[in-house]
Amino acid sequence: MPKHHPFTMVEILLALGVCAIGICSVMVLFPIGANASRDASLETYSANAADQLLHYLKYQITDSQANWDTYIAQIPDAKPADPETLVPEAPADWTALPTDLGSNIFKHSTAGIYQIINDRNSTPAVANTATIDSRMLVYLWRDQVTISSVDIPYDVDIPYDTAVRLLLEATWPAELLYNARQKSVFVLEVFKPAFN
Repeated sequence: MPKHHPFTMVEILLALGVCAIGICSVMVLFPIGANASRDASLETYSANAADQLLHYLKYQITDSQANWDTYIAQIPDAKPADPETLVPEAPADWTALPTDLGSNIFKHSTAGIYQIINDRNSTPAVANTATIDSRMLVYLWRDQVTISSVDIPYDVDIPYDTAVRLLLEATWPAELLYNARQKSVFVLEVFKPAFN
C-alpha cells in the first residue's frame, strides 16, 4: 500500500503566499472600479441635469415675447467669472427654482450660476449636507447663433431678437476648487417662435 505524505509547512506557506498575492491583486481593483462607477454616474447625472435646466430655460424663454425679452436679458453674455468665491453650502445665496424641476436646482444671486444637488431625500435642502450625494455648480451664458460661420442677422440694438445659443458648463464636485473639478459643456440653440 502506497504511503501518503502530508504537505510540509513550507508547501503550505508557499500556497498561502500565492493565494494572498492573488487576493491582494484583486482587492486593489475594487477602489478603481468604485471610482470609475462614481465618475460615470456623476457624468450621467450632470448630462441629465444640464438637459433639464436648458430645456426649462428654453420653455421659459419661448413662452411669450415678454418672456423672451426678460429671460434673454438675465443671461450673461460671457461665462460668469470668479467661481472660486462661491460657497455652495451658504443657503442665503441660493434660491430654489420651481418644484416642477424636482426641487434640486438652485439659482445663485449672481446671474448665470446655478447649483444642482443630487440628494437621497425627496425634498433636498441646500444646507442639509447629511443626505447629499453630490453637488455640482453650473455656469450659464449666451452667445449669438452662427450657421456656416455666418452670424444670424440681427438688429444691432436687439442682438438676440432671432435666436440665442445657451451655453452651460456643469462642474463637479462643487466642494473642490474650480480647476480641480470635472467639467462638461452643453449647448442649446433656441430660435424665437412667431409669437401671436
